[in-house]
Amino acid sequence: MCFSVIAGRNTTTTGCVIMGVNDDWPGSPGQVHHQPHKFHKKEDVFVTVKGVQIPQASETYAYTYTVCDYETGTRPLSWANGVNENQVAVGMTGVYTFHNGQGKKDILEADDISILALERGKTARQSVQMIGELIDKYGYSVSSIEGGKGAVTIAISDPKEGFFLELVPGGQWAAKRVSNYEVECRPNCFGTQEINFSDHDTFIYSANLRSYAKEHNLYDESEPFNFSKIFSQGPIVSDAFGGTDRAVNTLRRYNCVHRLCSLNHDPSLYIYKGKPNKQLSIADVMSLLGDTFENTEYDLSQRQEAGVAHNPFWMEVSHSIGQGGTVFSMVFELSDNEDAFKNANKNTAGCMWIASAASKLSCFVPFYLAASNIPKSYQLAVTGDYDLDSAWWAFQEVGQLCYRNYDAIAKNLVIPKFNQLQHKLFDEQQRLKQKINDLDEEESIRLLAEFTNNSAIEAYEIALELGKYIKGKYLSNTIVEWL
Repeated sequence: MCFSVIAGRNTTTTGCVIMGVNDDWPGSPGQVHHQPHKFHKKEDVFVTVKGVQIPQASETYAYTYTVCDYETGTRPLSWANGVNENQVAVGMTGVYTFHNGQGKKDILEADDISILALERGKTARQSVQMIGELIDKYGYSVSSIEGGKGAVTIAISDPKEGFFLELVPGGQWAAKRVSNYEVECRPNCFGTQEINFSDHDTFIYSANLRSYAKEHNLYDESEPFNFSKIFSQGPIVSDAFGGTDRAVNTLRRYNCVHRLCSLNHDPSLYIYKGKPNKQLSIADVMSLLGDTFENTEYDLSQRQEAGVAHNPFWMEVSHSIGQGGTVFSMVFELSDNEDAFKNANKNTAGCMWIASAASKLSCFVPFYLAASNIPKSYQLAVTGDYDLDSAWWAFQEVGQLCYRNYDAIAKNLVIPKFNQLQHKLFDEQQRLKQKINDLDEEESIRLLAEFTNNSAIEAYEIALELGKYIKGKYLSNTIVEWL
């Protein structure tokens, strides 16, 4: 279960596309890694999830990414989301109700495609076209992971434009460009509505998309070609996440558009986009990713199940965008403003803000592409192995401890403490941007890497301190008031 949102460049305070992604998989911890820029020999290969070898590109780009600690086929770690040195950002959302036309020759899976986009993506549009060409050649199949054998929607953005690429097992696909003047989201379902086949700026799609739909009796030519309606026909393969019309998807798409665009519409309507009611900041997208319907009729903290301490994370799989089972929340701050990084290599300007575990009870840490040495604590996290040497487990513990008394711990301590740190990191980032204007490329990159490392360590240490303090003060049924 995941969620993604793209804000067009004319809707943001940065003047560039902002993309947000929640990677939700209850029970799975996550890791942060970096892959360097590489040159490959002619005989080198890319090994797919199914173990099939396909030719490797002669050159692959550096990228920073998050993964979940579970195995999918040949991959010991799965569901990579990240951003590469060209500022191509990639975020995946599983789809669990879809037409399945998969055949024996369909090779590529979601876990192949996100890495291929990160390794080979030059721009968002080129990435979509490149992935489409690879699918046309090698096919596309459902994911191999047990319990999550779904299709996928992939959010792909660069500073200038963003797309939702929706893949149908069997090799059909379509990508929709997000308008410069709108914000658009995807929960766990296809969301591309009517395709205008003459609008090649907005829509990119597989060559035989219409003919395939007609041949398989999925499409009546007398009606508009509604991609989601046509290719969402099929059984629900996950009761928790699947179903375009189930609350887990209707309410999350509603909440995004309602929050950001002030649309008070019927949640059952297939509305995934709108014009924001203000210019959106990085902080606005961060807030959305942790949202639990506060101050609305759907407010989860006001339900009986939330208890006397009003814990909004009482559902294992929530109807809200913010989830208790989130592995990572990510906001991609992309930049094509040369003045902001005047003397730095523009390929280092992109920043991936990462919050470990439930972002409402965590903090977004800046990971600049210049930082190739990820702190070890962020690279560690093993399923079922509680270990406070792992940053992910430290943040996860803080979130879980909030459940002892959400009003007292989360609202009065954890959220204010992490909000304070978040504002501090924003302020330090702005000072850094001003400072590196007068520095050469080497020194600028050094400072960006230093800022990333220091921010990550500071956030981790605060999480450790909070966890220790909460365990001493807030016991199971007692609050030690004098601490």
